[in-house]
Amino acid sequence: MDQANLQVNGNQVINSTDKTTEIPFNFTVNTNNRTGYTATLSSETDNTALINATSTAGAKIDSINANLTLNNLPNNTWGYKFSTSTNYAPIPALSTPAQILQTTGKTNGNESNQLSIGMKLADNLESGNYQNKLILSFISNPYAMRAVMTDGKDFNRKVGSLDIAQLYESNIGLKNNIKHFNSSSTLPPLGVNTVSIESPDSDLEIKAWFIESEDTVYYYAGAEKILLNTDCTYMFYYFTNIVNLDLTKFDSSEVTTMNGMFFNMKSLESLDLSHFNTHKNTDLAAFLGNASKLKILNLTNFNTENVSDMRAVFYGVESLENIDISSFNTSKVTTMISMFYGMSKLRRLSLANFNTSKVTSMESMFANDSALTELDLSNFNTTSVTDMKNMFRGMRNLISLNISSFDTRNVTDMHAMFALVSSITNLNLANFNTEKVKDMDYMFGDMNALVSLDIANFNTTNLIAVGNMFSIYNNAGDELQRIYIKNDFNISKIVTQLTPFRGRNKLRGGNGSYLANPSDADKTWLRIDRPGAPGYFTLRS
Repeated sequence: MDQANLQVNGNQVINSTDKTTEIPFNFTVNTNNRTGYTATLSSETDNTALINATSTAGAKIDSINANLTLNNLPNNTWGYKFSTSTNYAPIPALSTPAQILQTTGKTNGNESNQLSIGMKLADNLESGNYQNKLILSFISNPYAMRAVMTDGKDFNRKVGSLDIAQLYESNIGLKNNIKHFNSSSTLPPLGVNTVSIESPDSDLEIKAWFIESEDTVYYYAGAEKILLNTDCTYMFYYFTNIVNLDLTKFDSSEVTTMNGMFFNMKSLESLDLSHFNTHKNTDLAAFLGNASKLKILNLTNFNTENVSDMRAVFYGVESLENIDISSFNTSKVTTMISMFYGMSKLRRLSLANFNTSKVTSMESMFANDSALTELDLSNFNTTSVTDMKNMFRGMRNLISLNISSFDTRNVTDMHAMFALVSSITNLNLANFNTEKVKDMDYMFGDMNALVSLDIANFNTTNLIAVGNMFSIYNNAGDELQRIYIKNDFNISKIVTQLTPFRGRNKLRGGNGSYLANPSDADKTWLRIDRPGAPGYFTLRS
């Protein structure tokens, strides 16, 4: 408190123009209680008036009985206000204290709060000394002892060190023999090597130990739940032999990043995260990357409303056939690079709920998803996207692709965008705006089943690279016979010397022109076929 004995000169108040006064005083509370405190105000007794103890007539200055501005206070009354409030409130009695402040976290010792006493006096007030006492009470909010996990990288290092027989593999670094990660209801046995894996601000210890004969790491904390650290980056990174994860005690409600949390867990076949609370998480990059044996995944209640990075979330999860991500909110996501890359057994993928309005890169987003036969992206908003390189590359069994909604006005890179999409027979690019695209290398390469291709609306003003744009390298057949355009390609900026038409032996220009060896066609063949100017394109009328 900056002052504990407030005094008012009543004569000065009565002689003032509006006969009012207000006296501010400040208090500062400092507590390390993480849940904060509650402050209340009351008079010392249930008597809320300022009493003149020497008055034979019982003179007093009563508390106001309603919330009022200073100028509207009745004569010979007083009240209080807190902080920036414009109204004064009645003085609370001891039996009914008023809560004036409740914090939710630690204070830093410099958070000052202001209370003000206000009163209005009249000429008829009996002379004397009027007194009462106000009581400010500060009570810590309820506090539950917590077990808080250390950050992801520290966890990874400490738990990994428990396996003294860990191996070194040149391609992945350290590889340990831990196969199971389980909770324990009891402390570790005496004599067993343990590590502490709690955060510095944890109230309780969290112990982990390795039982080599069981290939199992156990963990224990004297709490029902273990609060995960806000940073779970690389938590189980390169635990390549773990087949079982017991995460039932984990509380993820405070986690803000899960970057690479389960990356490279190549032996894990089942993962249930339906109990995870992810409402604060912002980063899912490489979350399950390279979990190549994962067959069962439950993300039912995943809340991704604050996630901005979804690059490589499911990268290389090649054993998963079905995935339900209907709960995903992608409204804040800016990158989806390689998000579903290499999910080679995935048979169904519904993205009807995806909001992609802020996504800037979809590079390799569905690359090598070779089991998918259809993909409906008609709801995709691609207005902000600049990079579509390799987006559908290697989707060998795709026969239906709905990208009718694509707005590509800001895309600069379409390198190998549809390369190796070798089963699709029809590709609707009617809405494609390519005026900013610089790279179309291998864009339609090894699209064996295409019979014709309509790119009539393509604008190639800024095009630099067209190497192997339509080329065939594999031996799965070649059906392309016509490529339709409205105008010759603008080749003024093209620097690549690689042939755009390698292996396209059935392709003919609109006037019938072709080369016995399509590999001999240089960039000048990127034009409408006409007498005296052979080309591999046909005019779209």
